[in-house]
Amino acid sequence: MSLFLLAGVAGPLVAAEQEVKMMGLGYFPDEIYVSVGDVINFVNESSIPMSATATDASWDSGVLQPGESFALEVTDGMQGAFGDTHDAESAAAGYIDYVNPAPLELENNS
Repeated sequence: MSLFLLAGVAGPLVAAEQEVKMMGLGYFPDEIYVSVGDVINFVNESSIPMSATATDASWDSGVLQPGESFALEVTDGMQGAFGDTHDAESAAAGYIDYVNPAPLELENNS
């Protein structure tokens, strides 16, 4: 039995996938809680081109046309704050938090 447990511990971890919808005026959710190694899929569900770009420009989705998406792997030390750099007047902004747990865990509430 101990060999089975050891093999289970040594097995690869599966990254979770999360989705952030680009809504034209902003992102939904605009604050996302993930873990290092997870993948965030930015999906442009608006009727206008948008981007998701780190405030330090260390990562960038590029311009996504309506219906297009971009997958971003969460890495340790990455910039979490992002915004829409495609439209200089856009107030769309978001934050990726890979350090803190989500403030509300529905499965632990009754």
